[in-house]
Amino acid sequence: MGVEGFVLIERTGNVLAFNTQATLHFGIPAPTRLEHGRLPGCEWVRADGTPLPPHETPLERAFAGEPVDATVWEVLRPDGTRAFLRGTAVPVQGGDGQVAAVLLRTHGVEAPPGAVLEASRLLAEAGALLGESVDAESQLELLLKLLVPTLGDGALLILKPPGEPVRVVASLHADEGRHGLLRELLQRYPPDPSMPGGLPEVFVSGAVGRLCIMSEEHVAAIAQDTEHARLMREVGPHGCLSVPLGARGSILGALMLLRSNVLHAFDAEEERFLSELAHRTALYLENARLLREAREAVRQRDEFLGIASHELKTPLTPLSLKVQLLQKQVVVLAREGKPVPTERVAETLDVVQRQVRRLSRLVDNLLDVSRITAGRLRLELEELDLASVAAEILYRFAPAAAQHGTELELDAPVPVVGRWDRLRLEQVVTNLVSNALKYGAGHPVVLSVEGQGPLARLTVRDHGIGIEPQDLARIFERFERAVSDRHYGGLGLGLYITRQIVEAFGGKVGATSVPGQGSTFLLELPRGDIPEEWLIAHAAPGPTSD
Repeated sequence: MGVEGFVLIERTGNVLAFNTQATLHFGIPAPTRLEHGRLPGCEWVRADGTPLPPHETPLERAFAGEPVDATVWEVLRPDGTRAFLRGTAVPVQGGDGQVAAVLLRTHGVEAPPGAVLEASRLLAEAGALLGESVDAESQLELLLKLLVPTLGDGALLILKPPGEPVRVVASLHADEGRHGLLRELLQRYPPDPSMPGGLPEVFVSGAVGRLCIMSEEHVAAIAQDTEHARLMREVGPHGCLSVPLGARGSILGALMLLRSNVLHAFDAEEERFLSELAHRTALYLENARLLREAREAVRQRDEFLGIASHELKTPLTPLSLKVQLLQKQVVVLAREGKPVPTERVAETLDVVQRQVRRLSRLVDNLLDVSRITAGRLRLELEELDLASVAAEILYRFAPAAAQHGTELELDAPVPVVGRWDRLRLEQVVTNLVSNALKYGAGHPVVLSVEGQGPLARLTVRDHGIGIEPQDLARIFERFERAVSDRHYGGLGLGLYITRQIVEAFGGKVGATSVPGQGSTFLLELPRGDIPEEWLIAHAAPGPTSD
């Protein structure tokens, strides 16, 4: 294979080693320093001659912490000639666990074999295909067509982003009949990572998995029932090579290649090619996800700014008009030497006070969102009675409820004591009651408080417009509302802040609703470290027998 090229580069760009063979391989004298991880005058290129993006070059991938073992690298030298190099790029960790340097080792390939050129062509085609659309998932079926039947009889692409369920996003078989059976198998029996033997090790450890042939013993071990076993037998038997879809330290899923010819086992070259293709696919998927999230964040920001500007202007308009009117009246009366009527001043100040309170609540909500986002939501715990807090909040809302003709009811037969932050607990109950009054359409609002062992439960029930089923899952998110902002004001932050505070207490909050009949919000809070006698002496009375 020839003498090995050897390059050692510090993360800072300093070149610690660059041997004579590396000079011959890259066609450059030994540099003392690299800028942005680029070898002077050299380009890493695809089979079609286009340069690799900086983040896809072996050096940059290794600096990002990924060991790179590619099939064959193609390098365009400063003199215009091309070098085909088989090599590795290995990250070297420092004492702090971070990548401190990269070790690059290369061997020259005088005449790339046909299989290597075909692999390079497929990688170039795959890159062009995935780069055509922001929605990378829409291209995955076409991606599998590059592999089937060139490298295998069938292929699967399975995604499992962190915190999400497994899903098969693309599948293909060269045999039309088996293609339909494969689709039916995956639809009726989705892959289950919790079942031993059901999915390869790639989802657990990120390791490449090999199954020489799906034997009868393997089918019997993972089949959920006789129909499952029948479908697997009719699709197979197949050998399987599975490689992880790894990007930026996360395993997003797996690319699986199926082959029915037992005598043609997957070799090391095919494994390296499939691993490289899986890595590029994962990068495209991850970049597409980040782009979607960025666009959604911009959309939410623009929508929020529009709503916020409207909400902030709403109280300012009557406040400004009232102050201007009072100012004109005071000037006129002063000019005529008459006293200013006390009732007019009191009326104006009442309006001003209400609108200032509204502005203050809006600003407080914005500050709370900022604290939550920055992880600076602090709790000062003390012993409180949830029933008393609920009663106090209802007392504060009584005048507003009376104006809307809404009856407020409290069902709290016994104290329910726990350790909570008073201001934050009041904020949670206030948000839920305010929400019930806002959407309750003037019908009664009922609060219930009860203790269930170590848990405290607060229920707020209204009989208003209700919430559509598809909206229930999102009303606790930022800037989300289930109604038009034209008819109902607000920033869409109250329930989001409520959920964040409740979860900081270690509890949970949810909602059920029937459109047109009202909604019920249920809050469950752990009562914390309180004397056990409080859990018994103040428990809700049970049924009695005559």
